Amino acid sequence: MMEAVIDKFKSLRLKNCALNLPAVLEQSAQKNLTPLQVIDRLLEIEIENRKKARIDLRFKQSKLEEKPTIDQFDFAHHGSRQKQKSRILNLLDLGFIQAKKDIILIGNPGTGKTFLSKCFAYAATQTGIKTLFTTAMDMINQLVAAENDHTMLKKLQFYQSQDLLVCDELCKALHNSSYDKLNIM
Repeated sequence: MMEAVIDKFKSLRLKNCALNLPAVLEQSAQKNLTPLQVIDRLLEIEIENRKKARIDLRFKQSKLEEKPTIDQFDFAHHGSRQKQKSRILNLLDLGFIQAKKDIILIGNPGTGKTFLSKCFAYAATQTGIKTLFTTAMDMINQLVAAENDHTMLKKLQFYQSQDLLVCDELCKALHNSSYDKLNIM
């Protein structure tokens, strides 16, 4: 009977229910759980694992190579970081994504623009938001290649399908400009 139920779970694509059925049934015998509690526990496990898988997939799709968090950011490193601290921390609630607002980080090298961008992107992946981190040059190269092989619309749809598109090094031309601080617009 157990194998038949496991097969039914698998056919319904409830693989985590199938994997955990024996253990949950054993727990139910030890803790004297009702059938409804057993079903509830199996569904909790399925939902939990799917959420984790979705977050893992969002991170993988984001093209981030590391998992930066704001606690790794040294606000004391530069004066502009200290001045912008509350704005930066407020952006981590990711409300700008739902509000469909753009965030532009402007400043000289070393002010933390790339790191902060990666922090926002990583935070978004951890909430299940479809995110892509890329550089302006990589995006341009991909679009040029897409134009050459006649897949431009598909590539543009890919970039537009992201809930959060982080485009780093957008203004490398500003590298030698007079910006000596981090500005968030």
